[in-house]
Amino acid sequence: MSGSVTLNIPLKNYLTKYLNQKYGNMHCVTRSSWLGSYIIEILTKQYRKQKAAVNSQAFYTIEIPVTIMKETGFDISTEKMRRMEIMIEKVFRNDLESYIEVSIGCDLKHFNHDFQSLNKQNVTKAIEQFLSFYKISEDELSADTLYRDFFRSKESDRVKSVKKETTK
Repeated sequence: MSGSVTLNIPLKNYLTKYLNQKYGNMHCVTRSSWLGSYIIEILTKQYRKQKAAVNSQAFYTIEIPVTIMKETGFDISTEKMRRMEIMIEKVFRNDLESYIEVSIGCDLKHFNHDFQSLNKQNVTKAIEQFLSFYKISEDELSADTLYRDFFRSKESDRVKSVKKETTK
């Protein structure tokens, strides 16, 4: 038996763009991707009609094959959808931090058109490149906010590391 069920998951616009670039306009749920595995874990066979206001500008489409639907279900509660958006946000931020660290760590260079010079990669340029790759505009997600969050995260990691060292 072939077929599938399609769900439109409400997400922030920039997260939809992130998933579109990563998986295409629609993701077919499988156990071999992190998104598919996560969705399989939160699917339920119990359908509960919920009166929940969807407060989203964009939707990401997932397709659930009949084989998975029969095994685990076809519905995702509103609360689980909210938690999924938080999880996707964390994966997005983790990918951004990884890109920043790798691009700076590998001594990438970029051409500065204003001064006609070759410059070392920096956090600001890495964030700009990352957002550009995913076609995320400044209106959707501020590069300044990401910059501050990156350094807060690094400071938090440093403090945790120091605490761990002092407790040994």
